[in-house]
Amino acid sequence: MPDSPIHLLPKDEQPSIQTCRSQHCTWNKLLIHNEQEIDQLQELLADLLEKHTYRSLRHRALDYYSNLNQLKSRIQRLRLDMICEGVDCSPVEPTPCREPRFGLFATIESHFRSLTDEFSHLKAGCYQFLSVVVTLNLL
Repeated sequence: MPDSPIHLLPKDEQPSIQTCRSQHCTWNKLLIHNEQEIDQLQELLADLLEKHTYRSLRHRALDYYSNLNQLKSRIQRLRLDMICEGVDCSPVEPTPCREPRFGLFATIESHFRSLTDEFSHLKAGCYQFLSVVVTLNLL
């Protein structure tokens, strides 16, 4: 559903419903993007694990892989538990976002920001590790 300014809403639709749908749609897209980035990093780490048996290299690669996997699970859990998607956010049948699952903007935003910050930190460390591996011509 494309985001549209509140002043362009149909007369029978409440602005709070559109705002809720738009925000949840944005969060969902960003979470999906983060999951895709995690998948890409895990593919690189899996390639590294297949090609090399160096103990310290494997240990760090496994740590990053495991941490990314845990983070991805938490992202999926957030999306399942709190993010409005599918028929619940259908523009055809407005669903008020006052339901406990969808209306806790402060809670969702806090969880979302925490996961995003954790991913940024983990991604930076992983890229630094992979760049050293590439510099050493190991990948």
